[in-house]
Amino acid sequence: MATPAFVKRITRSDAVLSLGVNFSKIYFKFVMWTGRYDRQAVPIPEPYILAMWHGRLIMAPMLQTKSKPLVALISGHRDGKIISRVGAAFGIQTAVGSSSKGGMRAAREMMRLGKSGHSLFVTPDGPRGPRMRINSEGVLDMARLTGLPILPVSVSLSRHKLLRSWDRLMLPGLFAKVAIRFGEPITVEAGSPTAEMAERLQAALTAAQNETDRIVGLQPVEVA
Repeated sequence: MATPAFVKRITRSDAVLSLGVNFSKIYFKFVMWTGRYDRQAVPIPEPYILAMWHGRLIMAPMLQTKSKPLVALISGHRDGKIISRVGAAFGIQTAVGSSSKGGMRAAREMMRLGKSGHSLFVTPDGPRGPRMRINSEGVLDMARLTGLPILPVSVSLSRHKLLRSWDRLMLPGLFAKVAIRFGEPITVEAGSPTAEMAERLQAALTAAQNETDRIVGLQPVEVA
């Protein structure tokens, strides 16, 4: 059965968007306050490019850096707008764009901020998948052009809900054990073979996510 037009209008309204953003801000602050953290120390100094699978995107505020604000690449659809506004409450800046719209403009802004000392945040399987697979060379190009190392990372929570979305999005729960793990940094040189680097990054991201899932007692998410 199709969703009635008036329901679509309501859910797309600015008032509903603001309500969702405000609720999400308050809820996530409680998630962070009540979490019991098992966090690995960051293995390299800032700045760097944080890469994480799309299914853990919501946990980006837990990765905020200590100096300049983290800058995240967020898609321009409604969910991306909510994530962008919630992230701002935790000091995260966003560049809006995707592989289908605004991608080049957003990538240029990300590279400019990266070169000025900001750490960057990307989800290499977003915005549409397939899940846990590198679907473009964007993050590799960004690393090559900025000279910043890619730092694979993942976050898992013992209390959560996994949606049946393409990315198996994790919604965080309160009073959870929070595991944060980083992979070895990956430097992309000018002559580095793209396919080999993508394969290496993909393996590192999956290993980091599987490790955090193991720590909190979660069955690892299968690659699509």
